[in-house]
Amino acid sequence: MKKYKVIFLDWNGTLSSSKFWGHLENEGYPNNYLFPVIENSLFGNLRYLINPWMRGVKTSEEVINEIAADSKLDYDLIFREFVTSCQKMELVSNEVKKLIKFFRNNGTKMVIATDNMDSFSRWTVPSLKLKNLFDNILDSSTLKVLKNDFTSNGESLFFRKFMSQRKIKIGESMLIDDSDDKENRIQNYGINYLKIKSHIGLPGALDKLARAL
Repeated sequence: MKKYKVIFLDWNGTLSSSKFWGHLENEGYPNNYLFPVIENSLFGNLRYLINPWMRGVKTSEEVINEIAADSKLDYDLIFREFVTSCQKMELVSNEVKKLIKFFRNNGTKMVIATDNMDSFSRWTVPSLKLKNLFDNILDSSTLKVLKNDFTSNGESLFFRKFMSQRKIKIGESMLIDDSDDKENRIQNYGINYLKIKSHIGLPGALDKLARAL
């Protein structure tokens, strides 16, 4: 098995199964009635806001203000619950931390690469102390581009600066993700792409890679 200089790890569905407002799904939670209303609004009438939110064009405050208006809910209430959910996100398993540490101890940089909202860097990263666990964090809201954004000549707008600054060749990297590599853009760029089963595939994939070293 080839030893990679960097392994990029997707967040949603790969490193974590946690949802925005996910704690509201608990039937015993006082404001659990909010969850389906918020979901229907964000993924219904306001679905068009998701992409600009991930690109850093819209802030969490702006999007939640739209949700409050569309769903007739109190802004302060759903914003507060949103921040809580971001702070309470969890990794898919405790085993992942040990595996990440193993790779880092063996000289492989472990980096989060996520199409995500400003909420990730503002609340999730500090709450979960992710900067201590990973070598670096690349998120679309900060970079203003998505993982699947490329120039006309096939240059990655998302990954290139990180790779260039650290003098890492494209072929020395892998991305583990639960989503499809649309049009094989990332693989054609040269990053080895490992698609795993959503929510449950990461521990086994990392363990297999670790055993092969």
